Amino acid sequence: MSVLPAAMSTPSSPLATYLQDPWAGIHQLAHHAEVCALAWGSLAGPLLAVAVAGLLTARRRVRRRYGQRLAAGARLVTVLAPPTVDPAGATALWSNLLGLLRPSWRRLAGQPHLAWEYLFDADGVRIQIWVPGVVPDGFVERAVEAAWPGAHTRTTPARGPLPVLARPGRRLLAAGELRLARPEALPIRVGHDADPIRALLGAPGGLTRTQRAVVQILARPVTGRRVARARRAARRVRAGGSAHLIGGLLDLLTPHAGQPPTGPSD
Repeated sequence: MSVLPAAMSTPSSPLATYLQDPWAGIHQLAHHAEVCALAWGSLAGPLLAVAVAGLLTARRRVRRRYGQRLAAGARLVTVLAPPTVDPAGATALWSNLLGLLRPSWRRLAGQPHLAWEYLFDADGVRIQIWVPGVVPDGFVERAVEAAWPGAHTRTTPARGPLPVLARPGRRLLAAGELRLARPEALPIRVGHDADPIRALLGAPGGLTRTQRAVVQILARPVTGRRVARARRAARRVRAGGSAHLIGGLLDLLTPHAGQPPTGPSD
């Protein structure tokens, strides 16, 4: 007859408790969390609030300081388009502007962007690019002229797209913001039978001398990590999955829910 040693008793570790009885393990974990909250909550709560407030304040100051750096020495590059414009010049332009992309360690302090502006007034429309002061002089100008042969640029110090009143007065201003409604992994249609910007150019027609309209497009070269993430999301979409993180987790739980049946049909 064999006798079991006393060391073979049931282990009392949290993992063993969870494996033997999941609900008991969860209840035990909740009990420990409650005890810790009662013991350290009065001290950890204020410290956590102060730490979060400090991080938010530091982040706001860093962004404000970086915005001041972008605005210092900024300039406006007015684009004088040639009589005929090759649509492929846009791809060539952004290929030339890849030099704006900073290394990953420098992007922690911020990544410069460009602001394309369509400025409408009684005299017509002007196409101009707001360039931050951290971008070297002549970089954007040469990129534009190389992308569209025959195009010319004129550079002036940056100013607001809307006029500033010399004395206080009433001025009516309406503004809005547009963003992509669908994930960036989904393609944007680039082939059009007619110029898609034709409606934009014709919408603000008939402006008086006291009226202005401006459309700003903020853009910057995309990083390699973001391109890789978008390509992975596009592959998931082509495979029948979801481009969102939550949708991907649901796909893991129900891997065959979104796929069509492969068996024979009537």
